[in-house]
Amino acid sequence: MSTVQHVIFWRHAEAEDQAPGGDDLRRALTRQGRRDASAMAAWIKAHVPKPWTLCCSPALRSRQTALALADYPIEEPLLAPSCDAGAVLDLLDERREPGKTLVLCGHQPGLGSAALRWLCGAQSAFPVRKGGLLWIGERAREGQVDRLLRACIDPELLD
Repeated sequence: MSTVQHVIFWRHAEAEDQAPGGDDLRRALTRQGRRDASAMAAWIKAHVPKPWTLCCSPALRSRQTALALADYPIEEPLLAPSCDAGAVLDLLDERREPGKTLVLCGHQPGLGSAALRWLCGAQSAFPVRKGGLLWIGERAREGQVDRLLRACIDPELLD
């Protein structure tokens, strides 16, 4: 029987804007960010198999997000705001343990790029289980069109 490896790519919740000349690593979560982190942590606790290893960026906003889930997240420099997908995937390879869920709490775009590369590899299609869905929203902002993954839900999560 093969061991299932669960990996959660968790972007930090909403943070304060950076003050001119301010330190990006010291930006704290907003009130809404704290609520969102708490709600997502509750969802993870209810649905994601335990035990977990939780790694987070050294940025305050990422640590605060992770603390909603666990009292002692592992601070990981490879998840810093400047991380790229390759660094995140290196960390994933280094930290994964059979039978444990790995939760990585960090930043865009490195986290999202790593998630897609880890999921799809060299495939050109995004795999979705039968009965599952991908919810992608599109928004125009400052003349740019962004597409955001809103949810990826497996039918087993709806039981």
